[in-house]
Amino acid sequence: MAVMVKVGVLVLILTVLLVAAQEQTKYFEIGGKLVLRPEFSGPINSITWKHKGNLVAEWIKDKVSLEYLGDLKGRSELDLTTGTLTVSNMLKAHDGKFTVEINDKVLPGSFNAVGVRNLNRTKVEVIIRPLTCSSETSSCTMDCGNDFGDAEPVQYFWKNGEAGKWESGNKRKVIINDEETLSFKSFTCKAKNPFSEKESDPLENPFFSKSGGSNTAVVVGVVVAIVLIAVVVAAGWLIYQTFIKRASFCPGSADRNGGPVQPVEDGKPAETTEMMGKD
Repeated sequence: MAVMVKVGVLVLILTVLLVAAQEQTKYFEIGGKLVLRPEFSGPINSITWKHKGNLVAEWIKDKVSLEYLGDLKGRSELDLTTGTLTVSNMLKAHDGKFTVEINDKVLPGSFNAVGVRNLNRTKVEVIIRPLTCSSETSSCTMDCGNDFGDAEPVQYFWKNGEAGKWESGNKRKVIINDEETLSFKSFTCKAKNPFSEKESDPLENPFFSKSGGSNTAVVVGVVVAIVLIAVVVAAGWLIYQTFIKRASFCPGSADRNGGPVQPVEDGKPAETTEMMGKD
């Protein structure tokens, strides 16, 4: 008895898995078209499409002319040769399961329709957390946008720096304040769904100081300033020394008593013009 129960449970599980495997997820752009192609070959004598259990289209050869019904009436178009159903101007409310019956037999493969909004009108930005993330923070996180809602499913891509390559990743990216991260000036993300993609504006590396440089750049700036000051001081000292030397050898310079310096000839002071006149 126990063995039979186990076998029954196993069969049920396998059946559920088989049905789930046969169900296809079909994404459609909200406002766009949904095209459903059943896996069937051969002549078609009758066909019935249903959405959430309600009739969408029905046709029976030589008996019932093609008729569209339900809330998709006026949007649907059925190909009687292939059984393909095309629905235009799809709304998010049209999500749900579609099933098809051909030649009085329900096909095992069903379609789960999911509406997806285009990203053109969606704000995509890099959001830094915490908001106080700075050059003093050891690590921070970045999110690519907020909740995309009806735009899901979304894939995420990240780019480090302006010249970096796009790399697939998660919605959230962790960055560490180290030398490698400091080599990038900015971070950019991109969101992509089955019908569109949109890129954010670059976010300046939060580990750079508000003045526009990293800690390393600040240290370099201080060193450069010290070197410049030393050069200016040295140049000033050389100019001062040159000026003093030139002043000490100037013939017109005054002596210690304030009088003019007398020229010397053969160790004796030369006579002035006034003394020569007295003779």
